[in-house]
Amino acid sequence: MHKTLTNEMIAELRQTIGQEGPLPQFNTEATADAIRHFALGRGDDNPLYCDKQYATNSRFGDLIAPNTFVLSCGFPRSRGLPGIHGLFTGIDLHCHRPIKVNTTITATTALHELKERQGSFAGRQYQQTSVTKYKNDSGQILSTLYSHAFRMERGAAGKSKKYINLERKTYSPEELAEIEQAYNDEVKNRQSKSPRYWNDVRVGEKLTSMVKGPLSVTDNIAFLIGFGTVFVQAHRIWHEFRLRHPDAGIKDEYGVWDVPERVHWDERLAESIGMPGPYDYGPQRIAWFDHRISDWVGDEGWLDRLSVKLTAPNFVGDTTWINGVVTDKSDNGSVSLKLTCEDQRGRTTATAIAKVTLPCR
Repeated sequence: MHKTLTNEMIAELRQTIGQEGPLPQFNTEATADAIRHFALGRGDDNPLYCDKQYATNSRFGDLIAPNTFVLSCGFPRSRGLPGIHGLFTGIDLHCHRPIKVNTTITATTALHELKERQGSFAGRQYQQTSVTKYKNDSGQILSTLYSHAFRMERGAAGKSKKYINLERKTYSPEELAEIEQAYNDEVKNRQSKSPRYWNDVRVGEKLTSMVKGPLSVTDNIAFLIGFGTVFVQAHRIWHEFRLRHPDAGIKDEYGVWDVPERVHWDERLAESIGMPGPYDYGPQRIAWFDHRISDWVGDEGWLDRLSVKLTAPNFVGDTTWINGVVTDKSDNGSVSLKLTCEDQRGRTTATAIAKVTLPCR
């Protein structure tokens, strides 16, 4: 059953702005396994995350987690407005400290802002912004995350059919060979033990393209293994979850209660909200940007801030090319980057701006 947005629902949600509370967490500790699963789930085997001996000899002195690992330690999904579809649209992540192996992480979140918008995709909708703080067991803030989502009525979203006629891709051997060559070159292009110095970087310099795809349902599942989710529960645990959250489930074609998250692997449910098929998780592309940046800055660099805007869904079968350019330099070793995710059609599906710190000679 599709629910309708009402003024009463919005007013009730507005009352919660600024009310901070704990966030359900998939990972509560940055164990070696949790770090590795998250990194491998985005297609990244950087030894800073996956090789203890290598990482011990780095400036960090041990394994660290990718900066976007905190997304697995409590992800602020749409809150309030039960039965109203939520479409995650982007983040602004501030990275304050490295996340070292075996760090215990707690997450607290609050509704930060609620803005009404009119969009071509689903009519009346709201942009919902949450602020989440991730702290270590000493109470130090590791990262601060501002996350954005559009809330829209499921029926209105399905009726739009904005993407329903988008062509799904079938690849030729030549096209696959180009993608495979990019994968073959990926480790070679990684800036690791040899530092990338601020002095050598120039404004206008382009980052080597990184490829992700062609996206498969398996890629989505691999990411989910490391990222986690509050919705995907099994058997009695799912039953009890649904009893606590009656609007969390959607019946499948067999009349069985299942998760709304099936849009990432279920053709029919994806089509019901106006999509041509399953699509990736928004945090996947955020993690991909983080991967591209960490490979570029190398072992001595640091990502200070990453702001991502998701502009279009990335569907199963799509290939994403991540490109970037240096847009600015500051005297303190700071470098600004602009990045894009572009699919095989030439569509830009996400944009990002980032600030990184590089060592100086």
